[in-house]
Amino acid sequence: MFKEVKAFSGFSVNDIALAKEFYSQTLGLAVAETTMGQLVLNLAGGGSVLVYGKENHVPATYTVLNFPVKDLKAAMQELRNKGLQFIIYKEEGFETDDEGVFHGGGPEIAWFKDPSDNILSVLQEDPDNRF
Repeated sequence: MFKEVKAFSGFSVNDIALAKEFYSQTLGLAVAETTMGQLVLNLAGGGSVLVYGKENHVPATYTVLNFPVKDLKAAMQELRNKGLQFIIYKEEGFETDDEGVFHGGGPEIAWFKDPSDNILSVLQEDPDNRF
């Protein structure tokens, strides 16, 4: 039924102008604004994500957007240079190192937040190109 449908995901933010600046300037994504004042993040490979303002926005407690990169350490340093901080998790069974990198199964991954406190990640690109 949906095999040929061009699906997209979306999430809310509390400030569209700040989100537009963050996603376009800080992360370097192509960002379009809809006639209704929403944002469309245009991702490599043709995907897109709708970002909409929500007055009673509650930040996501899960990762809303993942960025696979060829060199995780270099990407993290570039983001730090732009003022971003990585989340340090110290939950038993789910701990990051002091830099914010999780090494516990799957690709190495590090999480950070957008200005609305939604969780995003950078992760070491999968050599099998599954993502």
